[in-house]
Amino acid sequence: MNINSISTKITFVFVFTFFLFLATFIFYVQYEKKQVDSQAGNYYQNISNHFMKNRFQRYEVIEYMKNLNFELEQNPHPILENGKIVFAKRGFEAVLYKNNYYLHVVAPRFRILFKDLRSYERSYFGYIFFGLVFIMLVSLYIWLIKSLRPLQNLKEEIFKFSKGDFNIDCKSEKKDEIADVANEFDSAAKKISLLLNSRQLFLRTIMHELKTPIAKGRIVSELIDDEKQKNRMITIFERLNLLIDDFAKVEQVISNNYVANVYSCSIKSIVNRSIDILMLEDTSSVSIENISNKKLNVDLELISLAIKNLLDNGLKYSHENKVIIKEEADCLSVISKGKKLEKPLEEYFEPFHNDTHSKSHGMGLGLYIVYSILKMHSMKLEYEYKENHNYFKVIYFR
Repeated sequence: MNINSISTKITFVFVFTFFLFLATFIFYVQYEKKQVDSQAGNYYQNISNHFMKNRFQRYEVIEYMKNLNFELEQNPHPILENGKIVFAKRGFEAVLYKNNYYLHVVAPRFRILFKDLRSYERSYFGYIFFGLVFIMLVSLYIWLIKSLRPLQNLKEEIFKFSKGDFNIDCKSEKKDEIADVANEFDSAAKKISLLLNSRQLFLRTIMHELKTPIAKGRIVSELIDDEKQKNRMITIFERLNLLIDDFAKVEQVISNNYVANVYSCSIKSIVNRSIDILMLEDTSSVSIENISNKKLNVDLELISLAIKNLLDNGLKYSHENKVIIKEEADCLSVISKGKKLEKPLEEYFEPFHNDTHSKSHGMGLGLYIVYSILKMHSMKLEYEYKENHNYFKVIYFR
């Protein structure tokens, strides 16, 4: 139970109101009972005063009480022992036993117990009133809870939307505020879905169209006589082709349309794959330290792309054009000598957060890609600056 939810708060209010209502009802029942007891007691007091005023003898009391619809009790002891005295004055006691009233005449020379055959009517108006109030409270509670049910449905639709399911429908025909919010969200979700679909179509069309000139450029490169230039051109076109494939994967990851191909891979194979897709002419600029064959359950292509982006950023912004990739206890660190980040790491997780004229605008996109891929793998990226070196740590055990 969520104690902060509106439904829980309403339930608590109604539970408190119900107990208050129940206490009031019990008080009323006791009050009504005392009123009836008092009615019987006052009636018996008038009879007792009449006895005392006229100094009735025992037989006269019995004869008089018969005329008043009272019955003489032949075995008074069980009644007097187990009954409850509800009213008592000089000369008499009013006794309640098994929902019947008894007049116990207490005279100086005798004691007599009479059963009262009269019926004392209770007022049912109060019971009807409390019954109606109880029905009203229960109906009001059910009505309020039902009114909040669309809010729970809206929450479920928003959750599905956050998971990438854009085929949601939370429109409401009602006229309350919850319906207004649901309709506005439904409209916004459809607009966002349309924009995302347009963006995906645009990006995929561009990537598809770029494949053709790259393929043609690769073929033309084979016709170059100079072997060195030919290999360089082939490498360039292959890198362009790999970049488009990487962009396609990143686009799918960011739009939650990518199905990860997770399996057990060694850290060494991840690092080697990352360096391969970096496509460096001089691999000596990347130093590998303490890399083991420890296994991780990852999508090799995606996690290698994330590490590649960290290495690429490290080389790009290094003062020495060198980068170190090192395995530690619970992480893989990419280390390079350079300036400290000017902003907290979390701000670089936004795409194109920096001025495009700034040298560092590429890092914004690179870390955005890294963050998206690591998040998909339930991993973390941490940053530390010490001894003029930037440390980007991929945390995979914590």
